[in-house]
This record gives sequence, structure tokens and C-alpha cells, in this order.
Amino acid sequence: MNGAHRLFDAAKGTRIGDRPDNQDRSLFLASPETLLVGLADGLGGHPRGEVAAQLLVDVSEAMFRQQSKPLPDPETFMLQCVGKAHSAIMRFGRRQNPRIAPRTTAVLAVIQQGIAYWAHVGDSRLYLIRDGAVFSQTSDHTQIRYVRQSETEASRPRASLTRCLGGLPQPPTTTCGPPTPLQPGDTLLLCSDGLWGQVPRQTLLATLSDATSPLHEALAALIEQATRAENSDNVTAIALRWLAEPVSGGIDAGLVEPPVDPQLEHAIAHLNQVIGRVDDSN
Repeated sequence: MNGAHRLFDAAKGTRIGDRPDNQDRSLFLASPETLLVGLADGLGGHPRGEVAAQLLVDVSEAMFRQQSKPLPDPETFMLQCVGKAHSAIMRFGRRQNPRIAPRTTAVLAVIQQGIAYWAHVGDSRLYLIRDGAVFSQTSDHTQIRYVRQSETEASRPRASLTRCLGGLPQPPTTTCGPPTPLQPGDTLLLCSDGLWGQVPRQTLLATLSDATSPLHEALAALIEQATRAENSDNVTAIALRWLAEPVSGGIDAGLVEPPVDPQLEHAIAHLNQVIGRVDDSN
């Protein structure tokens, strides 16, 4: 699918925003038959959210490389990715002294034979944009609470997650979307709440539906707008535009993510050694 004649354009990008570090992670993997796209947003307020997010990416990549393609059951594959990543995150937390509970959201998409499949946990989103409108969208796993800072202040709604990877012994219940045949001009967008929470929905639609604008430029503009917001969060997004006919050329990856820090790389290398044994030890 990503050879000399491709059926899609793709772009991804990430920015740290007004946070001390970037806890978002993403992946984009392609074989001749199958694409795997994923995004994870490590939860702030919990230690080592960046490790939890990286583990979702690492586990998914390892499983994808081990599987024959096309995947016989994309939905089951994504559920297994989430389950094994959750176990790896829990194992990492138990090995710390004192123990910690890293957590992350997850959204995954598989595209093969012209059909898109997706699964998610938390409030990182997937949009399928068609003809300038949202054709399909994930529903956040959140609940609304009303809070106020003082007795005189009016209560304000605040969303809190009801599902994530990590934190609880059992893997989270994962929501899967219906298998959806892609049409020429369709755009898939996977993004963390740092993007969808800061950029108006109509701006997202208008920007990504403009066929005259290169996809990497459109996505970069949206990420820049989200980053300019006051007290901006980490902002990460991946976009894929399904083309009318195959065209020559490679994948335009657009913006690239900065490398993780050496300490995190060391932790991930160690964790990768135990991922294959996680299921047997739980």
C-alpha cells in the first residue's frame, strides 16, 4: 500500500505545548497489504504517563510486525494490542519502588483492502471526514462533573476519564467502530485532546477537507493553532487521506516526533524484553 503507487497521503505531527514534557506518542506502520495507525496520550497527574503511552506504541508495533498480513481479524488484533499493552504498563508500575500507576489513552486504526477498522480507550479521538462533514467519530470515555473553585464561583463542567490503560488490574473495555469502506477523498484523523479540545470542530473539518491544500500543511496548521491556545496541552495528530486513484510517490510523513530522552529509551528497551512474558505472569 505504500510502494511506488500509493492509495493515500499521510502526515503526522506533535508539539509539546505549554507542558514541561510531551507524554503523547504515535505510530504509523505500513506493509504492502495493511496499515496500522495509533496514538496514545499519557495521563497527566499520574507518574510516567509517557512510558504508558510508549508501551502502547511498542506493543502494537511488535505485534504488527509478528502478524501475517492482511490481518485475518483486525478488531481482535487491536483488542490484543490494548490488552497486552495494559499488562505491560501494570508490570512496569509494579516494578518501581515505590509502586506507581502510569496511565494512557489509546486509539488504533487498521486499514486494509480499502476498509478502515478502529478501536479506542479514553478521549483520544478518531474522526472519519467525508464530503466536508464528520461521517463517523469515536465517543469519549468520560463523565462530566461540575466543580467550582470557591463558594461564590459558579460550577463549571469538567470531564474526567472513565477508561484508560493502566491503573486497574483488568484491561479496560475497548470500544470498536464498525468496519467502514473508505471512499475517495475520505480523511481519517487520529488526535489527542490537545488538538480537538482547542481547535473548533468546523475548523478541523474545513482545513482537512480542502483538497487543494497538501495534507501535511493542513495538519501542521491545525497543530500550530492548538499550540497557540492559552495553557495548551501536548498536541499530537495523524491524518490519512484516501485518494481517488493510485499516484506515484512515497508517504509524506509531515512533521516528525522528537526522540524520547535517553532514560526513557533505556526503560523502554528493558520493557520490550518482558512484553512477551507479560501474559504468562498475570
